[in-house]
Order: sequence, then C-alpha cells, then structure tokens
Amino acid sequence: MHYEECPAPPGLQPFVTQFWFIRALPRARYEKILPGPAAHLILNLSTPYRLIDTGRGTEGHATVVSTGFYAGLQRSYLVSENPEQIFNIGARLTAYGLAAFTREPPSGLQDRVVDAEAVFPGFAALRERLNEPEPVEAFAALGGFLEQRLRPGYTADPRTVRAVETLAAEDVGIGELAAGLGISSSTLERIMMRDCGTTAKAYSDVCRFFRFVNAAAALPPGEAAGRELLQLADYYDQPHLIRAFRRFSGFTPGEYLHVVRSYGAEYATFVPVEDVVG
Repeated sequence: MHYEECPAPPGLQPFVTQFWFIRALPRARYEKILPGPAAHLILNLSTPYRLIDTGRGTEGHATVVSTGFYAGLQRSYLVSENPEQIFNIGARLTAYGLAAFTREPPSGLQDRVVDAEAVFPGFAALRERLNEPEPVEAFAALGGFLEQRLRPGYTADPRTVRAVETLAAEDVGIGELAAGLGISSSTLERIMMRDCGTTAKAYSDVCRFFRFVNAAAALPPGEAAGRELLQLADYYDQPHLIRAFRRFSGFTPGEYLHVVRSYGAEYATFVPVEDVVG
C-alpha cells in the first residue's frame, strides 16, 4: 500500500485540513467506512466503486460512483465494493469546511455521497490532467483547484470553529460547551446546523465514537476486555457502548476487534470485509 498525506496549504485552512493519496490493492471485496468528524472530497483514479445500500439488506441495491465524489458528514457506516485497485486522492474538510466553497446548505449533504460535480463544478476535469500522478503532483493539482473555488471574503464563525475543535478532541456537555462560548445551547445548535449541517449533539456522538474506535484498534492483543474498552471511551456503561458501536459500525466491539486485528490498526476506520451484512 502506498499512502501519503500532507497538510493543506495555509490558504485553504481551516476549511481543509489535509490532502491524502492512496494506491493499493484491496484487502477484501468490500470496505466498511466508519463515520468520523470530517467530510471528504475524493477524486477516483481507478475504475468505479459501488456504494452498497445496507439499509435494503442486499448487495443488489447500490449506487455507482466514478470520477469524483463528495462524502458529507456521516452518522453511520458506508459500505463500498472495491475496484481491482484503489487509487484515490482526497481532501479532508472540517465539519464547517463546505461553506467556504459553496452556498449549498451542508444539511442537504449530511449522510450522503454525491457526484462532486454537483457541489464542486469542474472537479472531474482533474482526472484528465493527472496521468499516473505521484502524491506531490496530485496534491498540487487538488490544492490549486480548491483555492480557485474559495468564496471571496468568506470566514468561518469563530464559535463554530471552537465548538468543532472542542468536540473533536473531548467529550463535553453541550450546555457546558455553549456556556464556554458565551451563547445558549439553542444558539449553539442553530449555528452548528447552519455551518455544519448537523447538531452539536450528533457531532459529539460521532467524534466520541471516532476517538474510541481508533484507540480500540491500537490496543495490543489480549487487552480487549469490556472494562478496558470502557476506559478508552466516554460511554456510561457497556450496554451503551455496544449500542453505539453497533449503530455507527454495524459491529459489536468484539467483532470489530477480531476483524481489525487480522488486518492491522491502519484499517481502524476503513475496515475490510468480505460480506455486506452487518
């Protein structure tokens, strides 16, 4: 596997935090993509993917995604059927990053994967310019494209920025967070919905799961008892942990650890699976 990432240029921050490049043979037929605190703009340089509609229970119901796609904030896992070779470049956007490039309400793109042309016109043309690119070339092309599409003079609401940074880093009550920002809880929820397309509570839940799943994947073998898992997470009790884990990943914690340990911690949130069920 060839994977590289680099910080986004200063002109794109804080809306875009990183660029990433991956070229690899898939480890399994499918990949379960777990939710996280960021959105992604992805240029596919391989053959098309299929996103499986897990809600309908069979792999026969799927959406084909080809050249470029935007994956908004997700509150549950996605399942993709891998092409013969994975070859993508992408940009990781902060929860409020989309607003820097378009007036499209982010709430309409939450829990969705859409053709990038609908949100970033001209994105597909990047593929024609890139022929077997190395990471440096790919990152330069992606950065140039995004810098040209920044909304002139747009700035993020500092309250949103601070809320997103805080929730990504730690578990904090929404009332406590709002008080620290000098606003009411209802105002915090309003500006998070406006700028990120999600409520502060929903975003907090995803961030808590993301922190936990990465810490759990890094546990040494033999250190996965229920008590040890709870110490990694901000969950009330084991039933709460299991319910949240199932909702966000389709796994129980034990099932997840069994799969990830067979592949490695680098697959913590992009989990190879051979079956689309669960």
